[in-house]
Amino acid sequence: MAETDSLLKRLVSTFSVDFASWLLGVPVQAAQALPSELPAATVAVDQLFRVVLADNRALLLHLEFQGRRSHIPMQWRMLDYMPRLALAYGLEMESIVLYLGQGAGTDDTGIHQVYGLAGAPVLAWHYQVLRLWQTPAEALLRSDRVAPLALIGQTRMTDPEATLTAVVARMRRMAAGPQRHYLYTALLALLSDEEMITMVERLLEEEDLLAELDLPYLRRLREQTRAEGRAEGRAEGRTEGQREGEATMLLRLLQTRFGPLPAEVTARVMSADTETLLRWSERVLQALTLDAVFMA
Repeated sequence: MAETDSLLKRLVSTFSVDFASWLLGVPVQAAQALPSELPAATVAVDQLFRVVLADNRALLLHLEFQGRRSHIPMQWRMLDYMPRLALAYGLEMESIVLYLGQGAGTDDTGIHQVYGLAGAPVLAWHYQVLRLWQTPAEALLRSDRVAPLALIGQTRMTDPEATLTAVVARMRRMAAGPQRHYLYTALLALLSDEEMITMVERLLEEEDLLAELDLPYLRRLREQTRAEGRAEGRAEGRTEGQREGEATMLLRLLQTRFGPLPAEVTARVMSADTETLLRWSERVLQALTLDAVFMA
């Protein structure tokens, strides 16, 4: 979902105060984008903001956008990201994963633990989970912020015509300019249903607003989305660099869980294929011993 990722990052960056207020559920004064590259390795989160609340408290808002597939399970990625952010910035922090696409994040509760031999948790972490595909469209409509309405196409709509009419009407009340232009473009780009796309285009045409759309960008995005959809069901080979990144992530998880690793374990992980790495990563939480991770 590379194209969608880029769109979402630009949308949230453009309307960072609106999204921070909506996601945190409290009034926000300011939201300053921070570098997304994390220290100690070439690792980047999706988006990171220093948010100032209405009561002048400052905190980190960390966002991840995730579709149906993740080669490294999201809970392990978040375990890698969150301590780095805490160490780098020393601020209160809210981490939120926004899942897009039917079925994405179904099994992710956002609450995870690793247990010791006595059965007590020795490591625990949690983050917020927002499954947009399960979120009623009315929840976004109730927000006093306009920008999150661009995500409405990813939510659950019981009456698409009434919902989309209300969304376009609220966006139209913004002053004409680049921000409104971009919201219309994002709204259409994040709609997956052709009938809904036609509905919004008709509403914009009636209001003489089609000129505000970035039509070439929309065409490119839809072509890319269709191509990714066709490829999703195929078992395509990952690049060597990506496979090595997944192997490195698994080694960090194993070291966190079991301590220093024997050289033969490191060699075994670094030579494994992508599917095997994914299978081992999924076992780390439940395995009581290092050997149990690698059982056939």
